[in-house]
Amino acid sequence: MASSNVPLDLELQCSICLDVFNDPVTTPCGHNFCRACLNKCWKTNRGSFCPICNEKFSKRPHLKINTTLREVVQHFKEKLE
Repeated sequence: MASSNVPLDLELQCSICLDVFNDPVTTPCGHNFCRACLNKCWKTNRGSFCPICNEKFSKRPHLKINTTLREVVQHFKEKLE
């Protein structure tokens, strides 16, 4: 995560949908997105790349759930309830 001065909700925000992560996955370059958001981005743009740093992937990478981030997001959402 970036700076400690950044509010937690912004640290847990998908840069595609601008909402708190849902089913967060990590790209090979290390950036995190909602799985559905990244899949939609790749389908719409017909290519596999990182929407943040624009790193291109020669083939569509297998996306694994970022379990640590998922747990942090779940804890954050529970605190909001």
